[in-house]
Amino acid sequence: MSTAQRPDPTDPAPRGSALLRAVEVMEALRAPRGDAWTHRQTHASLARYLLEETHEVLEVIDDPSGHGHGALPDELGDLLFQILFHARVGQEEEPAWDVDDVARSFVAKMERRNPHVFGDAPEQALEDPADVEQIIAQWHAVKAQEKQREQQDQQEQGSSGAAPTRPRGWAEGIPAELPALQTAAKIVHRARSAGGLEQLLAAADAAASAEDAGDWGGDLGRALLDLVVAAEGRDDDPETALRALLARTVRELEQGTGA
Repeated sequence: MSTAQRPDPTDPAPRGSALLRAVEVMEALRAPRGDAWTHRQTHASLARYLLEETHEVLEVIDDPSGHGHGALPDELGDLLFQILFHARVGQEEEPAWDVDDVARSFVAKMERRNPHVFGDAPEQALEDPADVEQIIAQWHAVKAQEKQREQQDQQEQGSSGAAPTRPRGWAEGIPAELPALQTAAKIVHRARSAGGLEQLLAAADAAASAEDAGDWGGDLGRALLDLVVAAEGRDDDPETALRALLARTVRELEQGTGA
């Protein structure tokens, strides 16, 4: 099939086959006789679109009744385009990488971090496969092992930039651009999984009691952290909860029911 040929939508095909067509479409756009705008794009120029499409997906998730049928698959398709686009740009880098490398990375990570599903002895991986807390703790344990191996590899290669693992680096690896509530939820989750929630809260108490706490709203921040702890304890994301509430509140106001 050439990249310009459209498949027959009535033909039965295994699940996921449309992803191969999506890759073909991306190839056609980036090809020499493809789309001029596509040719000019780089990872950096595409970054804003990745962010925009992510927020549009979240907008539909937060208020599904405020959007038409099929809105979520449509927005996820736009997000998929960004992933395929970055992967296609990667083919032109040195060393080159492509969408299969992205998929292989995903598969390998899921198989490593879910030994209760993909391991050699899945029935022995967890005491209780239905215990979500055990599954989460297992995920973090495997992730910590991966980080330790990565640091060991860096040290063996003579990298001077490899920093030793902090005993309680619960904030390590969390993107700085993540909203504060979501960052707090991740830190609380890691601390709770490691059995260090009380230590985290004691550190927060100390920070909120500092002499300059009144200058930056230490008491308010500490109260917000308690809300995050409560949300994480019931497996809710406070950032998502607040964003969804605001989306629904705005819709109520626009419809006049909030008056």
